[in-house]
Amino acid sequence: METWNMPRDQEVYVTSSEAGDLLGVAQSTIHSWIHRGVLKSWKTAGGHRRIPMSEIDAMLRQRRESLGQIGENKEVVTLLLVEDDLDHVAFFRKMVERWPVQVQLLVAENGFDGLIQSGMHQPDIIVTDLVMPAMDGFQMIGKLKENPAFEKTSVIVVTALSDQQITKRGGLPRDVLVLRKPAPMDQIQALVRSLVEARTQADSTGKR
Repeated sequence: METWNMPRDQEVYVTSSEAGDLLGVAQSTIHSWIHRGVLKSWKTAGGHRRIPMSEIDAMLRQRRESLGQIGENKEVVTLLLVEDDLDHVAFFRKMVERWPVQVQLLVAENGFDGLIQSGMHQPDIIVTDLVMPAMDGFQMIGKLKENPAFEKTSVIVVTALSDQQITKRGGLPRDVLVLRKPAPMDQIQALVRSLVEARTQADSTGKR
């Protein structure tokens, strides 16, 4: 977590609630991003968070650029990883960077944050753990399946739970692929490449 003790001169600061409104996310997500170092902040003498507007502007600019790249290049796949284990996230990110396909990798640390990121970015693929704090993978997947907007989103579960343990917790929809930890990156990469190939084929067919 990156925290400043004192604000910079000539910088405009907003509260975490105002930052959430500007970025279109919940206040709890802003706190999560601050904790993970995604947003820089400082604390007032009363213990309240203040976020510099330059940080908000940078995040909004990055989001616009990402969406622009996706619009220009249909071979970019947006993949959302929902995982609270930072070591697993670092490993996943390192492996994705080596893939021969372009991937916009988003990360959420729990199901609640995953729903917010899904609403903001409409990912092509969601790779999620099941056991997480705040909102687990079961709850998040249930909410996603209730929303027609995510009908074409592929959901992949990577978990240490057995089939019996998953069943005891209510089970998962039939179209959710369940893989075991550690994440089989070759298999996930193959699924991403299949998505790119299907999209490319659909584009070439449409142009005829």
